[in-house]
Amino acid sequence: MNYAALANQVYEFAQKQVQNAVSALRTWLGPAPQNFFILADGRILPTTFTLPPDVFDDAFLFNPLTNRITKASATLTEGRFRPAVPYLSVVIKQPILGDIDMSEWVGELRANPVTNIPLKQLITLWSMANNKYIPLSYTVDTINAGGDYESRTF
Repeated sequence: MNYAALANQVYEFAQKQVQNAVSALRTWLGPAPQNFFILADGRILPTTFTLPPDVFDDAFLFNPLTNRITKASATLTEGRFRPAVPYLSVVIKQPILGDIDMSEWVGELRANPVTNIPLKQLITLWSMANNKYIPLSYTVDTINAGGDYESRTF
């Protein structure tokens, strides 16, 4: 009986040391990248939220590690990932923070199936995925795939 109690104490000590090591690694490495739901109503939510089935069926999933957008309800994606948005360049103009150029990120963004993501929702997704602050009012300069320049104020 004493051996079982001693073995249990050793096991609990080892478990506590593993928890301490994992906690230290998380602190040192930083938080894990968060996936996001892109909802049809314009909201962006982390995947830690549980969505109702009807909302989940219409939602898309964004993975910041791969810069890919897929249907949230799809377990297996078939086909090719294509450019997700029709923009070649997206630059946020804001006098206090200066220009924020999202062009490289937008160019790497891929989707399967391709969906229509509004520009404001795209900027919010970039902000959340990159942990960057975007002011409430800003001007966005875009160049689309056809080479047309457009400036919008939000």
